[in-house]
Amino acid sequence: MMRSMDRLLHPVQIEGFRRMSPAQKLRMVADLYEAGIRLRVAGLRMAHPERPVEDLEREARQSLLYAGT
Repeated sequence: MMRSMDRLLHPVQIEGFRRMSPAQKLRMVADLYEAGIRLRVAGLRMAHPERPVEDLEREARQSLLYAGT
């Protein structure tokens, strides 16, 4: 039986993920999270150019805290 996530991935991707160590998978997820933060900060900066970057980063991290739940 194929799980729903498997249908979204190419078999080569699935095999690559299976070969990755847990540490490699964790690093990949952390990198994707940080990329999401950078994208969110960029969007906030466009909407609020007057705000300090530190405030935008804090807001970006807060907004993604429960993303996907």
